[in-house]
Amino acid sequence: MPYTKEHKEKTRNKILQSAFQLFTAKGFDGVTVNELMENCGLTRGAFYAHFSGKSVLYNESLKFAASSSKLSELKPNNISDKAWLGQLLDGYLSLEHVNGIRPCPLAFLATDIVTQDQEAKETYTRVYERMNKTIMAYTKTSYSCHQSNVFSVTAMIIGAVAISRTLENQATVVKLLTSCRFEAGKILGGI
Repeated sequence: MPYTKEHKEKTRNKILQSAFQLFTAKGFDGVTVNELMENCGLTRGAFYAHFSGKSVLYNESLKFAASSSKLSELKPNNISDKAWLGQLLDGYLSLEHVNGIRPCPLAFLATDIVTQDQEAKETYTRVYERMNKTIMAYTKTSYSCHQSNVFSVTAMIIGAVAISRTLENQATVVKLLTSCRFEAGKILGGI
């Protein structure tokens, strides 16, 4: 009996989640298809039922992670755009995020993406541009923010998380995240 569409989608998402976790931990070159499939409890054959190769999986896992991030959530109706943006910044610049709770592919793959193919770089670019558009949309209702301000903030917060992941001293990580949160809030109009 063939698998249902729901079963196939669930399996595909399981592979994508596993892939993103491994790619953020070891980079593209540090992960094998066998290791990936073992990590999610599936066979190598299941991999090729969903993806034509590891590069395709890398690209798809980047999209999957972006669509699962906090920034992709819809703002609740009972909260202002400014308050929601503040919550997003608080969550992004948190120890939980640095430690991999709903990790943003922009920060977690920042150094790995430079060695990837053109398609992965284009996907990374689209994810980054979407992040900027999302933040820009939330700033428009509370104050007029220029695109260059948003670019500065997104570069700073992505960099802060990427750097924080490499630091051994948690007190330094907290200082870095706190100072970037303060500066991001200032740049975006006192959020």
